[in-house]
Formats: sequence, structure tokens, C-alpha cells
Amino acid sequence: MVDDTPALPDMRTMGSRRNSLFSIFYQIKELSSSRDLLSQLTKREIAARYRQSALGLSWSVIEPILLAMTYYFLFVMLRGNTDKMYAVWILLGVLIWACFAKTLMGVVTSLSHNASTIQAVYFARVIHPCVKMLSNIRITLLSCLVVIPIMIIGDLPFTIHLVWVFAAILMSGLLGFGFGMIFAPMNCSNRDLEHLFRFVTRAGFFLSPVMWTIDMALERGKLGEMVLLNPMATPLTLVRDGVSGNAPSIDLIWIAYSCGFIILSWIVGAYFFEKNQAEAVKYL
Repeated sequence: MVDDTPALPDMRTMGSRRNSLFSIFYQIKELSSSRDLLSQLTKREIAARYRQSALGLSWSVIEPILLAMTYYFLFVMLRGNTDKMYAVWILLGVLIWACFAKTLMGVVTSLSHNASTIQAVYFARVIHPCVKMLSNIRITLLSCLVVIPIMIIGDLPFTIHLVWVFAAILMSGLLGFGFGMIFAPMNCSNRDLEHLFRFVTRAGFFLSPVMWTIDMALERGKLGEMVLLNPMATPLTLVRDGVSGNAPSIDLIWIAYSCGFIILSWIVGAYFFEKNQAEAVKYL
């Protein structure tokens, strides 16, 4: 007797583990095949952030404008800093750090804050942290538009080096994504991690060249050079170099170090995410 039952497509068992160093490639494949869903959820994430706001997404530009005015008043007018662009360098640092910090916090809490969705319908769970990263990158790109009129007023040249602005935003988002993926499953069973990382992002704000620059640190000698071990030092420096129209002022070896750190964090994050996410969602 011939079995006429149609063959089912080869599907991965829901929640199965793929805890290998190749997990990153599995995730890239899943994200690629779910790009339409990823796009829709990213748009929804951005819309939800500005829900019940009359100005909506315009706040992503208005807020950095207000910050620029505040920093100019504090550091140029009150403090009397001779560098008229110092307030702009701080603004760029704040925007890039915010992209990293918000992505990191969003990824760490991406599973625990989407418990109802995860319980209601199944799709690749890596989409949840990726949505957080993409939404923060898009908002940061919009926020950086405020730099255009500042460059015109400050008579800064529009050069090919502006590409470093986009590179810095992408690097900060990917670093937050990869590092956060390591701890996202753990946060499902232990919400203390959420509070710990809130402290880490606040402390890191002052320990990274956000309110100061790499040049200021290097003036301190060997101790200042240790700042370069911070993987966020490179994107924070690159964004300022891009706006000033200069080639990267940081050595190529440190750019390579930061890129390598980001890639490694993504590989390790993908590994731990795939290893622990099936067990972690049981706590939701």
C-alpha cells in the first residue's frame, strides 16, 4: 500500500539547540529568510517608542539639537572653552554611546520583555534582539542629521571621511548586539542582570571618551593609552574624525582591534544565545 501523505518540509525542531561556533551563520541565515518580518517589527519598535507623541519621530532630531545648544552653553559660553566645536564633539560622543547603550540594554531584555509574543507564536527568537539593534541604529542615523547644519555653520568640509560616521554607528550597534546576546537568555531567569547592565552603561559613559576625547587621554601617558583597550573608543573617535573631515586619527591597529572585538562578541553571543535560549524561555 502506497502512503499518499505529502512529505513535510525539512524544518528545524522548535527550540532545538545549535550550540556551535557556526551559530552566527545559522542566525544570519534565519535573519535573511525573515527579513520582511524583521523590517516590520523594526518599524513597529520605532513607532512604539514615539507613541502618543505629537512630534513623533521628529524627536530623534529635535533632542540632539537641544543637547547641542545645552552643551554649547555649558562648555563654550560658561566654561569658556576655546574650541568652539567642543560641544559638537561631546554631542557626537553622546549619540554614539546612546546607540551602544540602548542596543545593549534592549538586547539583554529582548526575550524577557517579549514574553507574551514568544509564548503566543514561534519564529526565530534571534529576531527580537536584532530588532532592538536595527531600531537604535536607524534612530541614531536620524539623530546625526543634526550635524549637517552644524557643519555648514562651522564651515566644516563635506568629505569622503563622513563614511566614518556610518561606520561608527554600525560598530556601536553591533557591539551592543553581540555583547547583549550573551546575557539575553540569562536575563529570563535572573532579572538582576538587567539592573546590573543599567549600571554598566551609566558607568561606561564616564569611562569611555564620550565627554572627553582620545587626545586628552593620550596626554596622560601610558595610563591614558589603556583607554584604547575599550572597544568603544574607536567608534567614538571615528565619528568625530568623520565630521571634522579628517582621516582616522586613531592607529589602524586599534581600529582592527575594535572590529575584531565586535566580531568576536557576535560569535560568542550567537553561541551562548543558541545554547541557552530554548531553556531560558521556559522561565517567561
